[in-house]
Amino acid sequence: MEWEKRITEAKYTAPSGKELSFLFGSVSKETELKTGLFTFPDKDGAHVQHQGAGATSFPLTCIFNGSDCMEQADSFEALLFERGVGELQHPVYGIHKVVPHGKIKRVDDLLSGLNESVVEVTFVKIITDDIIPKLETVAAAEIEEKYEAFSDAACEDFARGVSAGTIDDELREKSVLNTQTEQIKSTMEPLISSRAGSYGDFLTTVAELKNAVNTMFDKSSNAVNKGLNTARFTLNLMRYPSRVVINVSEKIKGYSALIATLINQFKHDPFGARNIANAIMTARLSLSAAAASIASGVALQIAEGSAQKDTAAIQVSREEAIYAAEAIINLFELVKNFDDTKVKSNAFVDVNNETAFLLSDVVYKSAALIINSSFSLPMRRTIVLDRDRQLIELSAELYGSVDYMDELIFENKLTADEIIVLPMGKEITYYVKSA
Repeated sequence: MEWEKRITEAKYTAPSGKELSFLFGSVSKETELKTGLFTFPDKDGAHVQHQGAGATSFPLTCIFNGSDCMEQADSFEALLFERGVGELQHPVYGIHKVVPHGKIKRVDDLLSGLNESVVEVTFVKIITDDIIPKLETVAAAEIEEKYEAFSDAACEDFARGVSAGTIDDELREKSVLNTQTEQIKSTMEPLISSRAGSYGDFLTTVAELKNAVNTMFDKSSNAVNKGLNTARFTLNLMRYPSRVVINVSEKIKGYSALIATLINQFKHDPFGARNIANAIMTARLSLSAAAASIASGVALQIAEGSAQKDTAAIQVSREEAIYAAEAIINLFELVKNFDDTKVKSNAFVDVNNETAFLLSDVVYKSAALIINSSFSLPMRRTIVLDRDRQLIELSAELYGSVDYMDELIFENKLTADEIIVLPMGKEITYYVKSA
């Protein structure tokens, strides 16, 4: 009897103390394992380090029925939008302190006569120890300072690390740099081409970089200064696309493609110790510039978006921000592993590691800023239309304004026919600010 009583009750208590009971569908529990996976160039298999359990989540299908089902579901969603820690009385797994996480999906079944509204949500169990790790406080201005410090060190390393003793060395290095410039231009151009002012600056920097490369080994001026110019233009060229306000996922995808292209360019070492050293320094410059640019650019965009009071100005959801933080760290690790492998395989000795430390600082500070900012970002909600709808009418209902139609079209990739009439059964995603 105790078991029967337990599985018939499910209730959520919001941070405000308001509570609501609901019926439920099938239940499950998911626990992430914290593991580190390490592979080595000269060994098969992998070393796996077990670091304990991570987040425990409870995906739930919450059912409300009766003539007031929609009002009950509305009230439940309002509780989910409250900030802070709530309490879930799970029908199977007991009572836990939780926070709603990820996408909320709402389905209202009114036509079948069931009078049933369903809300799908995932609750994540929080740490309840007395000592809870504090999130690091990071300001946007600090990211800019970290990026500039990295940029100065990277330029200095490149200028002092690249040299040419013969005409062949000069021609090879110019060829490598010009190829790299074209790869950056062709991969980054689609991200920035729609932004008139930034695109003009981008193309100007391409021309300046090519000129700097072609005159880098001229005997008429200081070689270190010429190297500094080349490095600075390379960093500026890499930075422009990261600072335009476009879809964050597309921005990360573009830089991921560029990093893969650059790694492929330096996949095989050139012949000769001097050429190998030049190749490593050039690869390090472009790859670290890409990692620092995407990390800082995404962090600053998300931080600025999270500070906007107007939901229409925010292009990133809470879930997308978490994905972005993970993605930029993964790209950094990819760049770092490539550099480490090259250094090890060629017995290349660095004069100092300052640039590597500064790059790591930029990336992880940027990730911290993204995580901090994510708490102020809207949650993404998905509904299933219970009848044919007009886009203008739906925008007014969901956002309280018709000014958000473009966001609905872009987010849901609506076709021309759907813009005229949204069909019954269509899933529509939109963003809801936390209370």
